[in-house]
Amino acid sequence: VASLVQLLADPHARTLPGFQSLVQREWVAAGHPFPRRLGLRRDSPQEEAPVFLLFLDCAWQLVRQFPAAFGFTEAYLLALHDSSFLPYCGTFLFSCQRQRGR
Repeated sequence: VASLVQLLADPHARTLPGFQSLVQREWVAAGHPFPRRLGLRRDSPQEEAPVFLLFLDCAWQLVRQFPAAFGFTEAYLLALHDSSFLPYCGTFLFSCQRQRGR
């Protein structure tokens, strides 16, 4: 919810660099457990809750309603969604900076 509030309230968060900064700050650097929440680790299915994907869906809904207000497109949001599951980079594959460093 805090990320959505920032997206709505801060015009910089609606630019591509601002949105990237928002995701980095509020999700990646804050230690969101992407593998567990996205169901990439089968050892803890009770912790599966795709909160990040719900955030991306909410952002997509806003982009669809107000395309002129955003500096990124649906294609960018789809690329973020896809990179959550594909091992092209380690951003969403780990839960904290220490795990990413290994």
